[in-house]
Amino acid sequence: MKEGAEGMKKGLHTSITPSFILAGLIVLMIITLVFVQRHLNSIQIESIVEQADERGFGYELVIHEPITNSYSFRAFEQE
Repeated sequence: MKEGAEGMKKGLHTSITPSFILAGLIVLMIITLVFVQRHLNSIQIESIVEQADERGFGYELVIHEPITNSYSFRAFEQE
């Protein structure tokens, strides 16, 4: 009886470890994608603000989600 319990315990252990590794990789992938999106949005925001300033336009910039820097931008001619 002792051998059966140990065998079941060992089988459970070997199936849990790959699950934790997979979950860790998925979390790491999500964090990486969010970081990349935030970085690219920051670069784009900087660029469109500079272009609006160079052309003398006014603009409205709203950051909707600070974690990813999702935004809306509206440029308009100043009177």
